[in-house]
Amino acid sequence: MISRKAVFPGLSRDFRQVGFQIKGTPQDEVVTVETGAASRETEGRREFTVLIVDDEPDARRLLREVVRRLPRPCRVFDTPDGSTALEMARQSRPDLVLLDIVLPGSSTSGVLVCQELCKDPRTKVVIVSGKASESITQACLSLGAVEIIRKPFSVAEVTGTLERLLEQRSC
Repeated sequence: MISRKAVFPGLSRDFRQVGFQIKGTPQDEVVTVETGAASRETEGRREFTVLIVDDEPDARRLLREVVRRLPRPCRVFDTPDGSTALEMARQSRPDLVLLDIVLPGSSTSGVLVCQELCKDPRTKVVIVSGKASESITQACLSLGAVEIIRKPFSVAEVTGTLERLLEQRSC
């Protein structure tokens, strides 16, 4: 396993729960992120990488749990911040991103994050938002997002969408 250190200013301590090793002070936290191929083989099955970007901690926790319960092996990373999401995506090269468009307190808007993530044809972006206007969600679809899930969402809806998209990715 190859790893590289990256600095993510303002990184949430929640990352300890999703596999990041955090060292240093709160002002300068160093996160070890696995780099290389976005997905790996796990016991003969392809492992997918999923990035969750949402400013609400409860939403991140719920989405992380939904991904962990999928019948496919997945590595899950999350962040409340758009700038950090872009850096994490550069390093982890996710197969799938669950992106909230409204990210208060983030220096990077969700629409800009969507635009940047959709430049990589390997990454599928799903918008998960309750506050974004119809025109904003349509703009994200025109940028390349593949699906819109409105909050509040059902676990069954998210599970079905993720299973379908990951099945498409494994073909």
